[in-house]
Amino acid sequence: MNPAKPLYLSFRDSFSKDFYLPQSGVVGAPVVITPVEDEDALALLGSECPPQNAVLRVDARLNVTDPAGRPLTTLYRALQLCTRTLPVLYISSPDTPAALAAFLNENRVADAILCASYADRALLREAYRVMPVLRCMMDCRGAALPDEPAALSGILVSHGAVMAILDEAVCTRHAVHALQQRFIHVVCPDTQGFAEAAAKGVNGILTSHPAECYRLLERFPENSFLRMHSLYAHKGFQNNGQFSENTITGVRAAGEYGFDGAEIDVKLTSDLVPIVMHNLNTRGLFDCEEKVIEQTPYAELAPLRRIGFPDEGVDKLEDLMSGMKDFPDTPVLIEFKPNAVYNRVEEMVAQTGEILSRPTSQQNCIGIMGMLTPGLGYVHAQLPALPLSHCESVRELTPPQSRAEAEDRLYRLAFLTAGWAAGYNPEDTMVNRTFYEYARMRGLTLFPWSRSWTLAPSVWEKNGQRCDQTYLAGYDAWTTDHGDMYLYLPVLLEPSDAFARERRVGECFRPVGVNHFRDRTHTEVQTELLVLEGELNSHADGSYSADRAGIVKVMLMQVLELHFGDCYRIFSEPLCLRFS
Repeated sequence: MNPAKPLYLSFRDSFSKDFYLPQSGVVGAPVVITPVEDEDALALLGSECPPQNAVLRVDARLNVTDPAGRPLTTLYRALQLCTRTLPVLYISSPDTPAALAAFLNENRVADAILCASYADRALLREAYRVMPVLRCMMDCRGAALPDEPAALSGILVSHGAVMAILDEAVCTRHAVHALQQRFIHVVCPDTQGFAEAAAKGVNGILTSHPAECYRLLERFPENSFLRMHSLYAHKGFQNNGQFSENTITGVRAAGEYGFDGAEIDVKLTSDLVPIVMHNLNTRGLFDCEEKVIEQTPYAELAPLRRIGFPDEGVDKLEDLMSGMKDFPDTPVLIEFKPNAVYNRVEEMVAQTGEILSRPTSQQNCIGIMGMLTPGLGYVHAQLPALPLSHCESVRELTPPQSRAEAEDRLYRLAFLTAGWAAGYNPEDTMVNRTFYEYARMRGLTLFPWSRSWTLAPSVWEKNGQRCDQTYLAGYDAWTTDHGDMYLYLPVLLEPSDAFARERRVGECFRPVGVNHFRDRTHTEVQTELLVLEGELNSHADGSYSADRAGIVKVMLMQVLELHFGDCYRIFSEPLCLRFS
């Protein structure tokens, strides 16, 4: 029975959690998640280094149980212990959602994650329906999953899930990144080791030993990136003025140059044709008398040519999506841009859904919308498999400087985005690492954008240093006009084929890696080593040697410099070097 005294005075109070943040240089470090399956794991919730998230199996009587269903404690008592831990409420019985929803409402709990197995995904959808303010996780371990990450993400999103637990065998770097491109946070068990799990670029590590995971993360130097940084081309890839904004040519260029996605804006003409356009009217883009887009039929817009781009006109959404069929791994981020006067969201969503359902269309998409009515809740109901994001631009809104400010922002977002699984797409001057630290515990995808005030692309001389700082913040992704300035950065570091051979004690060797770039080219490069287990001697010439026989576990490490002098590091997956 639920005690008379609620757990929290308000829903806002449930967001006040003093998460343990290790003194780690890892940017966007994976969240440490512990399954509470016995008394020892329960005791970790009150320890000095508690897990950041904890999986609590909840039955219909609102007990926290072990995997066999034996009660460990009451849910009320377990949540009392979660002052520094975000609870993940794992349900497996059809009787649990209704009882759990009543309990959470009575106790004013709005900051938690729902979880169910892939086999029970219908149960997760029902739990999500009755508790829409909570975000969801799906445990996909042991399940026969679709081969295509886009198909899996569609299943996850349509059931409300923004996080997935994957078997280590299917949790490859490629699969992880492909799901992250569509706003799915990936959790991997540490069955082969913490470093092995972390190096896949996952968002979370499922472990029974959180303190050991924290100690590993504390060994990395400042500005260490374990996860690939997704780069989205704002209004398509304009390449410093080579391509026009919001055109098939520019969006296809994003795929050709290896971007992780391309953002576009969609408006409706007066005869309800979805076109790719940002502005309210034709002023500044087309050499013609000013026409308001939503007051003009498509037949009048079709002949218009763009200023400076005589071969470019007004592209239909259906033609752009057909043109992106060649780039299925480059998601198209569709920002619904209805005029506030007309606000034809229903028609826009209906037309977009019909276009995306065609076999000739690229279907790997993401929806974005600002503070409009009916808004994203309506979009999610009509297009349940489409990942969604709330777009926000409030120039007076500054980045939070404290945990309390971050919690206030997250509390507002939780209720603003209730009823759909989504990301958060604010201007880059509105967020920072403080906010990102607390957002990632909750499975919230954060991908800020850089504003183009009057020029497209915006002026690098004005915004370049700010862009470097945005990149170094390590958000889940970044939507920018300056993608051309970051394409030279490698996205993956691997050991060269000959590097892992067995070596003799005392032999000096140089760690050679292979850089992989967004355009699918690669090159060999001299690297450094981060030693995880064992000992190596480091020499002034950049070589290494070992004094004794055995195995040393290392990660290749490369230091990279950005335009304004700041550096960051990327790593290979762990490698065991054998010395004899």
